[in-house]
Amino acid sequence: MSKIKNKLYKEFYSSFKKINKNKIKNVFITSDLSSLHKIDIKNNQKIQIILKALIDSLGKGYTIFFPAASLNLIGKKEFFDKKNTRTYSMGSLSEYIRKYKKCDRSNHPYWSILGIGKNSKILRSTSSHAFAHESAWSKMLELDTLQINLNIEPWNAVSLIHFVETIMGVPYRYNKEFQHSMKIDGKIYKKKFYLPVRFNSPKIRKKYNKNLIFFKIMKKNKKLFFNKNFYGQNIWSFKMRDFFEVSVKELKRNIYTCVNKPIKKYKNY
Repeated sequence: MSKIKNKLYKEFYSSFKKINKNKIKNVFITSDLSSLHKIDIKNNQKIQIILKALIDSLGKGYTIFFPAASLNLIGKKEFFDKKNTRTYSMGSLSEYIRKYKKCDRSNHPYWSILGIGKNSKILRSTSSHAFAHESAWSKMLELDTLQINLNIEPWNAVSLIHFVETIMGVPYRYNKEFQHSMKIDGKIYKKKFYLPVRFNSPKIRKKYNKNLIFFKIMKKNKKLFFNKNFYGQNIWSFKMRDFFEVSVKELKRNIYTCVNKPIKKYKNY
């Protein structure tokens, strides 16, 4: 391994060790690797090195989950194929993993999750609702998964909040039914799927950095970890279960925590 590659590996291995103090084996990672463009090695090699550093830091029995949404398929006739449908705006790491031979992917055409390792098989049978019980998010919570945000602020990339909003039954969202074609074992089937969407009202507005309040609480309670490596990559980690408990408590206190104010009348999309 060249000096550049060796340095990259050591920096990320060290960072992953530091933000996983509890030595958790199940990890969900969301990432932005664009700031590493100045490192003079090919992009795929950077991804391979960072992925190896993460796997080595976790050790035997690891499982790593990745976001694999393809929301661009909504309203289109293009069928969903777990193996071949590209992720959309999920980053180069997710796209790299999608092409893995030994990779599992949950069976939702708009919001799927990728997984490799020991427990990735939980993705083979998930709810038709992207964020309900028995969804990939529900199952990752049961595994006591650690979320790692690589150069993305956690309050800007915590899709778990949609699971919380769904099971809490927030009054500004409803479960919308979609029909979409799926390719399964070489055949095309049309199936029903569900996503939580906001009611179409000009009075409904997400708060800016709406999730920040949850992470302020987590930081105060020492449940949010942070490390910055040699390459300027900001890395955060937190247990999904900790975020779940904090956000549920806050929504019980004020069900409108994530939006500007209560809404009396709604109009569906």
